[in-house]
Amino acid sequence: AKHFHIYAIDHFGHGKSTRTMEYGPTFDVVVDEMRELMDVLGLTSVNVVGHSAGGWIGGLFAYESPDRVRKFVIVGGAGLNITPVAGVQNLRVPTVETALRGASNSVYPGSAMTPEIAEAMAQQIVDNSGGTEGMEGFKPHNDQMADEGSRRHYLLHRRLPYIKVPTMVIWGKGAHDKPGDTMEPYPTWTEEYDAVKGDISKTSKPWVIPGAKYVMLPHGHNVHWEVPEQFSNLIVEFLNG
Repeated sequence: AKHFHIYAIDHFGHGKSTRTMEYGPTFDVVVDEMRELMDVLGLTSVNVVGHSAGGWIGGLFAYESPDRVRKFVIVGGAGLNITPVAGVQNLRVPTVETALRGASNSVYPGSAMTPEIAEAMAQQIVDNSGGTEGMEGFKPHNDQMADEGSRRHYLLHRRLPYIKVPTMVIWGKGAHDKPGDTMEPYPTWTEEYDAVKGDISKTSKPWVIPGAKYVMLPHGHNVHWEVPEQFSNLIVEFLNG
């Protein structure tokens, strides 16, 4: 990368990493995995950028190990409410058709995501799913994300005011009749963001990370796909600031 040395992590149970484990994967295992990976690589501290479930895991990591995190960016983060999304509640082996439904939400006028890229992305999701065996390996972590009691225990939302590292929060409002980050707390955040004209320091809401920068974009859940140049510029400016 032009500005940083980037480590793109496939967490245990995800992508091309180990899918089936003696114990896990669970939230505890994947957060420990991040610390141990840094130990092996000799990294004292790093910047952490996480999208969706990656934002949830990254947030737990920043909360538990602030000495290992320089700056944290959460993008459309999960783990901020008790109710799981449908895909988590109904885990199944993805097909190109089902994967394309999600990717196609990022195809709209002004988005860098084209139908052709969406199709290639859907195929990549299927190829990296591990099939039935892969989904079984991922199931322990998915079960945690699907269970309301477990979600309540690992809820990132209540931990936000106690995150001590410099943080930027990015989410998509939605665009061109395509959904953005529409599950709570994002509609509440959007209403508050508009009310204070983007200056979250003017609010005393209990979910505010002290000193954090909040950025709402008129795009969907996958802002890094939809407006990659704008997204990259935001990240670089924040991490270098």
